[in-house]
Amino acid sequence: MKQGAIRILQQEMDAAGKYTGPIDGDLNATLDTAVAQLIDARSAELHGTPTGWSTARKRVAAFQLVCKDAEFDPGPTDGLWGSLTESAYADFRFFKNTGERPLNFRDIVPLNSNPNGWPTDRPGQAELFDFFDFNPNRGGEPATKIVRVPWTMKLDWDRSAKTSKIGCHPKLAESLERVLNKIADRYDDAARRDMGLDIYGGCKAVRKKRGGSTWSTHSFAAAIDFDPSRNKLNWGWDKARLARADCLDFWTFWEQEGWVSLGRERNFDWMHVQAIKLP
Repeated sequence: MKQGAIRILQQEMDAAGKYTGPIDGDLNATLDTAVAQLIDARSAELHGTPTGWSTARKRVAAFQLVCKDAEFDPGPTDGLWGSLTESAYADFRFFKNTGERPLNFRDIVPLNSNPNGWPTDRPGQAELFDFFDFNPNRGGEPATKIVRVPWTMKLDWDRSAKTSKIGCHPKLAESLERVLNKIADRYDDAARRDMGLDIYGGCKAVRKKRGGSTWSTHSFAAAIDFDPSRNKLNWGWDKARLARADCLDFWTFWEQEGWVSLGRERNFDWMHVQAIKLP
C-alpha cells in the first residue's frame, strides 16, 4: 500500500477518533489494531468476508472505506487495490494537497471548434508544411508575428527575464490575441500568477517531438507552453497545475478558437496548447 495512502488513512481515522498513533505514512501496530477494529465494525459494507484476509488486505479495505466516506469512489470495498482505488487515491491526494475537490477532466469532452478554418481531420506533416508554408526538413525558421500579451511573463528558462510578447505564426496571430484578451478579462494578476500563466515556456522551437521522428508543433510557431515546471510532460491531471478546476475557463477560451490542449485530450503535457489537431 502506498505511503501516501497510509498517511491519508491515518489522518482520516485520527479525525474520526479511531486512531491515536503518528501520522507519518508508516505502518505501525497501532494502525493495524485500529484497522482491524474498523473492519470488524463495518464488515457489512465489505465485498467478501474479511475473515482470513491478510493484514495488508485489511489496510486496503480500510482505506477504501475512508475513501467512500469522503465521496471518492474506490470501487468495491474488497481490500484489493485496483484501478478504481488508484483513481480514488489520486483524487483524495489532490484534495489533501490543494483543499479542492478535483474537476474530473476525464469526463469533460473538449470543444471541437474550428472557427478559423485551420486544417482539420488531424493533418499529417505534409499538410502542415503546406498550411504553414514551412518545411523544417529544409532548414530555416517559420514566419512569425508578434502578439502582445496583456500581462507580463517571466521566461521559464531565465526567471530574471520578462516579456509581454509571443511570436507565433502569422496565420494564428489574430486568434491568439483574442484568447489572451479573454484570459486577461477573466483572471486578474493574482489568479494568473497562481495558475502559472505568468511563466512563459516558449512558442517557436524548430525541433522533433520528444522521442519521435516527426516535427513538433512548436516548429511552426503553432504551440505555446505555460509554467513547464508545474505541468511536466508526463504529469496527469492529479499533479498538473493547469488541470485544476479554476483553469476550466482558460482551456475553454483556447478551444473556442480551435486550439487543442494535450492535457484535455490526452492527459499529459498540460503546459502545452497548439493550433493543430492531434494525429
